[in-house]
Amino acid sequence: MQKRILSLLLAFILCLSMTMSMNASIALAADDSADQVTGQTYSDWALNDLMVGDTYGIYPSSWYSLDMTAPITRSQLKILVSELRQKILKTDKIVQNVDQIYRLDKTMSVEKVLSTLYTMLSGFEFTTDLGLQGKTASEYMKDNGIFTGANGELALKNTCSIEQACVFATRIITVVYDKLDAASKGFLWVTKSGGNTVYMLGSIHMASPDIYPLSNDILAAYNSADALAVELNLFDLEGANKVAELGVYTDGTTLKDHVSAETYQKTVELAAKFGYPEELISMIKPWYIYLMFASLALTDTASTDDASSAASLGLDYNFTANALITGKPILEVEGYEYQAKMLDSFSAELEEYLLNSTIDGVNDILAGNSSEGADSLDAMLQLWHDGDVEAFLKASSTADEYPEVYSEEASAEKALLDEFTLKLFTQRDANMADYIDGLLKAEGSHTYFIIVGSGHYISDHSVLDILKDKGYEITQIK
Repeated sequence: MQKRILSLLLAFILCLSMTMSMNASIALAADDSADQVTGQTYSDWALNDLMVGDTYGIYPSSWYSLDMTAPITRSQLKILVSELRQKILKTDKIVQNVDQIYRLDKTMSVEKVLSTLYTMLSGFEFTTDLGLQGKTASEYMKDNGIFTGANGELALKNTCSIEQACVFATRIITVVYDKLDAASKGFLWVTKSGGNTVYMLGSIHMASPDIYPLSNDILAAYNSADALAVELNLFDLEGANKVAELGVYTDGTTLKDHVSAETYQKTVELAAKFGYPEELISMIKPWYIYLMFASLALTDTASTDDASSAASLGLDYNFTANALITGKPILEVEGYEYQAKMLDSFSAELEEYLLNSTIDGVNDILAGNSSEGADSLDAMLQLWHDGDVEAFLKASSTADEYPEVYSEEASAEKALLDEFTLKLFTQRDANMADYIDGLLKAEGSHTYFIIVGSGHYISDHSVLDILKDKGYEITQIK
């Protein structure tokens, strides 16, 4: 039973952007509030690199509450160097590493910080020659685009700021992972028709710093695109508000009228642990409640902070944020309202089944009885990093894992799972394929980068299969 619960939760994470929208919106609102209180703490020239650095997890997000243009302190540089070393060690491309002794001054120039980072890099022996030998720190950093001295960057003799040190560290990770072929390969396909090109990236809506950086193939495909298309724009607060409106009862009934007394009590008790009073939770429909809690069951802690952090590292979240900042047009394959109406169409029996599954998963974590959800998600993320489609398909397929569900005695449960599969996958896959088909048949010459949950691209009869049936040739980019 526990394994079946995890499979249902993973299916949501693999296929439904809105599962993460609750936590993503919370994280966004928190960021907005911080900006209103403190104002922007970094320079515009550093923004793109800092956004990338956030996904690498090599400096604390709390630094944004400081003045990022202020000089970096010795303790801050020690933290940055330590996190940078750990990130490099995760490449698994290290033959030998030697701890270095760093002589740090109270006030450090850009050149001194570059030298410190170079010394750290030189302490590793890599499986591939990174060209470190025979160059000074400044030469190496300039040759590899880590220090350019342009676009607002401080000159070598200037005192190094916090933001510039973070930018250097971010660029070092990007360069090193690329040279070592250690970046995530992900699940990326391309198809063409006439003058149109569509790149299709499979997303996992919850992620960790371990899947970053992404391969140059993924980034090049995104950068070449005229527009980004996602299941829904996670930053569309108006759309999120419509979901909230659809997720509450307006007919005079309450949750108690739609689920069993046992399910109602379990729901109220769990909600109370997260600060939701019965008066509030009783007004919310089951599908909206399990959206609130599903992501918690795939963490080690069932913590909203951990779930929000994982959501903010999701692939579609980060590409959408980048598109918003850079001005790349954002298209929606479905949108908030579409996904909400799909969930609202679930039968009352399926809604209660999913609600109980989610509550059981969260309660197991809170009781210290399970970390299987987080372990399963980590395993999925590793397969995504490796670009292993075959293993991912096997790991995410559940139809033949539960023969007891498909026995005659369990026909009621089978009917629920069939409805779940039909509405979450089958119908949406057909609609997504039609959407892509429309882009490919449109007049003109355009390139699109489309991100939907990996489960829509990797299944027994996926979006890719439907497109092939329509006559398109699809190539995986590895």
